[in-house]
Amino acid sequence: MNTLTLDRRAYLHWIRNIERGLTRRTEILQALSIEDWRSVAEIAENVKVTTATILYHLHNMEREKVVERNPDGKGWKLGPIQQSSLEDFLKPRRRRKK
Repeated sequence: MNTLTLDRRAYLHWIRNIERGLTRRTEILQALSIEDWRSVAEIAENVKVTTATILYHLHNMEREKVVERNPDGKGWKLGPIQQSSLEDFLKPRRRRKK
């Protein structure tokens, strides 16, 4: 059995985090680089899912600054690693109304 260790950056604050999404985002993060831009097609080839699935996850991760899009053309790479302060982490979050 092939086990995958989930990347902490795969957990997103603004969407529901289910195991399948966490696994896909971890695979996408592993296919990306800090220095080189990767196309959606290249990422999809490595992760073995559709380009639409890749784009869905990339846009969600972009919103939380985990990845960034090339402003000059097509391509994605890992965003700058940001560490929040302990004060920011411990601040109470507003809950959404159900």
